[in-house]
Amino acid sequence: MNSFNGNSIVMVAMLLLVATVVTAAPNSCAKPDTQTDPFSCCTIPKLLDLAVVGKCFEQYPIDQPDANGNKPATTSQQTDCMSECILNATAIYNRKGDLNDKKLNNVFLDSLPKNSPWLSVVRDAVKQCGDRAAKQENEFKKAMAVQKKAAGAKATGPVCNPEASFLVDCIHTTVFSNCPSELRSTATDCDAIWKFLKNCPFSALRQ
Repeated sequence: MNSFNGNSIVMVAMLLLVATVVTAAPNSCAKPDTQTDPFSCCTIPKLLDLAVVGKCFEQYPIDQPDANGNKPATTSQQTDCMSECILNATAIYNRKGDLNDKKLNNVFLDSLPKNSPWLSVVRDAVKQCGDRAAKQENEFKKAMAVQKKAAGAKATGPVCNPEASFLVDCIHTTVFSNCPSELRSTATDCDAIWKFLKNCPFSALRQ
């Protein structure tokens, strides 16, 4: 059984963008010359039930073979399925696989205390990412159609919706990017990262 602790959701969030539809960073957004893990510059709250995330991670371990010894065709296949598992388990997706916007908001906010400095940050991130996902709905559907066609009769696993990994990653990285100033690290490398994020998307840090 794969172990899963409180820091794992951050690591998962860092990997998920590989599977999402991402707007290219501007040419001026060259990655800062730092080896610092961006997430070490701000400890974001745990926004998802770790027990749920852990079970889904065990079911769809990133870049690991399944119970039959078959490795996923791509990492994105596992991240999409792991994220869809999370959204199904939390009822963010209903039985038809449709997104419940109210549930999406509640799930990501319910873990925060009423006086948390993160409330408005998370609320804004959920709305922003939900709106972006809605605009990219046709792109997600096309991506799934391509995967199903490529898999054909030899499919070794399910084809999952990339919208799920987009939402999980987008919300976590948007929350991080808008970390309250009083909670940010003042380390030199972190200062460079915060300055970078004023004009450039989080995804550019991974290029």
